[in-house]
Amino acid sequence: MSRDNCDNSSTAVLAFLAGTVVGAAIALLTAPKTGQETREMLADYGAELKERAKTFPDDFQEYKETAIERSKDMIAKGKELISRGSDLAAQGKEFLDEKKRTLSEAIEAGKIAMQEEREALAHKLEEKD
Repeated sequence: MSRDNCDNSSTAVLAFLAGTVVGAAIALLTAPKTGQETREMLADYGAELKERAKTFPDDFQEYKETAIERSKDMIAKGKELISRGSDLAAQGKEFLDEKKRTLSEAIEAGKIAMQEEREALAHKLEEKD
């Protein structure tokens, strides 16, 4: 995985977390709750956020490892496809070369036959004169 992809993933995760915090703050400020209820809700939310933050490095590491494995698999498949494409191109070239030889031989045989026929006709014309 390239550095840009890691940066993009980190940015996306941080943006998600920031959005979560902002959304929760807006919900708390606009909710019709008492001060005690709001404090309890904030404490619960803080504890939940703390738990998520604890598992985040493990989750991110797992995501990173999965992404690396998928990338390696895709690279291997790409190399295999390139190899197969190269083999097919070589087979196609051999096929075209063979057809070109066959066509050249047919043209040469046609030229020889035409020359022989021309000579035969010329000979017949000379005999009639």
